[in-house]
Amino acid sequence: MISVGLTAVADHPDLASGRVSSLADLSTAFPVVELDTTYYHVPSEQVVHRWLSQVPATFRFVVKATAAMSGHKVDAPRDAGAEFMALKRALAPMQASGQLAAVLFQLPPYFGVSPTNIRVLHRIRQLYPDLPVAVEFRNAGWYLPEYQAETLLLLRELNFVHVVVDEPQTPAGSVPLVAEPTNPVLTIMRLHGRNVAGWQRGGAQWRSERTNYRYSQEELQALGAVAQQLADRSKQVIVIFNNNGHHDASANAQQFIQLLGLHYQGLGPRQLDLF
Repeated sequence: MISVGLTAVADHPDLASGRVSSLADLSTAFPVVELDTTYYHVPSEQVVHRWLSQVPATFRFVVKATAAMSGHKVDAPRDAGAEFMALKRALAPMQASGQLAAVLFQLPPYFGVSPTNIRVLHRIRQLYPDLPVAVEFRNAGWYLPEYQAETLLLLRELNFVHVVVDEPQTPAGSVPLVAEPTNPVLTIMRLHGRNVAGWQRGGAQWRSERTNYRYSQEELQALGAVAQQLADRSKQVIVIFNNNGHHDASANAQQFIQLLGLHYQGLGPRQLDLF
């Protein structure tokens, strides 16, 4: 099964029934979402209940670990132990309802191959022994020929979900697309676009420009073939479109669904605009 969704809940004007798009809006077109607000702070359990109330019972969530938990702060896995437990408590209703697809650890570019960082990955699993955990490497060293097989083996041993990425390939060492599942239940694809200039750009607009990209039909067909290949080896593949610097993600995701002939039951009802 291939499930397609978006990130950045409030940033999809083509789906919005109000001033900004909501979870309810996204659920009318997609069966899954990636929540990135949790990267900045742990939500309360009340907030999680509110999220669940906005979507159908079959809708699922990929939830980002906080910056401290994913190592964007020094010694995060050790020092962020309280955040690990706080997020686990907050997500308990989502886990109980079967709607937590994974907790996503998007590791920073400086998280390279080392004994220390391998211990970090083991520590994450120790702290979350019973939660679905997905790992996205941003350091290409994990996929070098001399390390790639061991990297995938480590993810399998820890029962981590491998995040397969599509991103601009730059001379600075971008992560390649490695279409290998490491968990029989789930594989995640995150599609960041292929804007090479924007990916390398600094300045005030770097965040929007790095994901400013619209995939062509040919590119979507090729990525669809990858998703189908992964679906032969994982029970479910979640494809998240993150190419939303200029609001292209929703249209591309819907085009992707059509190209693959995907159909989802139990989507949210569309709100009719009477004016």
